[in-house]
Amino acid sequence: MKKSLVVMLTLIFILGIAGTALAANPFSDVPAGHWAYSAVNKLATAGIVDGMGDGTFKGDKTLTRYEMATFVARAMAKEDKATAEQKALINKLAQEFAGELQGLGVRVQRLEDGAKRIVLQGNAMFRYDQETGKPAGSTAYANQKNMNLDLLATYNQGDGWAVTYESEWTRKYDDPSYSNAEMLSTQHEQQYITSGKHFMVGKHKYAPGYGLALNGSIQGVQYMIGDDNLAAILNMAHTSDTARINGTANAYADLRTAELVWAVNSNTHLRADYERVENVKNYTGYTKYSGIGGDTQFGDIKLIAAASKVDLDTDTNYDAKAYLAKIQFKEADKDVAHSSDLFIAYSKLPVANTLDQGDEYTTSTVSAHRDNYFTNFKGTQIGFHYVPMKNTLVTVWYMTGKTIEGDTTYGLAAGDNVKIVRAQAQFFF
Repeated sequence: MKKSLVVMLTLIFILGIAGTALAANPFSDVPAGHWAYSAVNKLATAGIVDGMGDGTFKGDKTLTRYEMATFVARAMAKEDKATAEQKALINKLAQEFAGELQGLGVRVQRLEDGAKRIVLQGNAMFRYDQETGKPAGSTAYANQKNMNLDLLATYNQGDGWAVTYESEWTRKYDDPSYSNAEMLSTQHEQQYITSGKHFMVGKHKYAPGYGLALNGSIQGVQYMIGDDNLAAILNMAHTSDTARINGTANAYADLRTAELVWAVNSNTHLRADYERVENVKNYTGYTKYSGIGGDTQFGDIKLIAAASKVDLDTDTNYDAKAYLAKIQFKEADKDVAHSSDLFIAYSKLPVANTLDQGDEYTTSTVSAHRDNYFTNFKGTQIGFHYVPMKNTLVTVWYMTGKTIEGDTTYGLAAGDNVKIVRAQAQFFF
């Protein structure tokens, strides 16, 4: 009798555990080819996820959504140690397994924010640029003090569809050469409709490759084919009326671009890009840009190298090439107080290699685009970023080098000195 009672109680206990487990885990398996496996494997390799107990992630073992969510929860717990790229991957996983994470009792603030129909965000920036060493009488590289307010509004329609609008307000100080219109100005940076990251239509920021040829706003349709491991990004668009093409101001042209991004592994990426500009309003013919580059990370050290060239239909003998090499130690994250980085870069960027907004010798557009100071420039930039408190980013850098070509409009000759110091503070909200 006692043995029977023990056996019965044991069976009840086992069945009770099994029943509880089944009740707590009513999730289907994650398919073997699902992108989440490679995503979690990247995080495990980087040490963000503990793995299956032995420091590894068994990617060949099919997991339930409940089990996969536990990995995502572990990654979220270590998000403060993740790089910007790893945080983006964690965010994507959190979106995928939001329901399971909530079942585990994990609160994800960004998921709650993402559920809102209307999301408002932005930043206020104060910038000071000081130039020294340029030729007397040159009107290039004017010293500037700017205050900039960038507002971004997103309306989430649902099922991945959203409408985004961004506007910037700029105030320039302490330079009598500015006209009243320049002292206070606004511009519409982005206005687009998107379905996740695969489809976008409207005006949006775009910097294929590493931004050597193009780093500004374009208007048209963008479509991405592939995933985080291998993706092709295609654009059928046109430039704005204020674009500068091959040194021609206020040009307007049709634009076709293609970019290939390959994640060799979690720490190494290769990129190739191609841009074709045609139907430019100020001249006939076309211009082709092509570039290649890569970045890799070894612990706290990140290396970037890229090259780009231009093919001018109007001048077949013109052969200009642009280069970028950069080394960075650590990575500042505006969400992590006291995080910081140091960097040094070398660049060469002839005028004809750029397809950009605005004037090449000013920062009339004080947005996230590449500084136009670096057009027609060959030299070095050294600086740092520092986060004194969460959502605050301080940037300081110094660039020194020489002009590549002469420009009579601005009183510049080839080989003139370029020396600029920047101090900048951004406050995000």
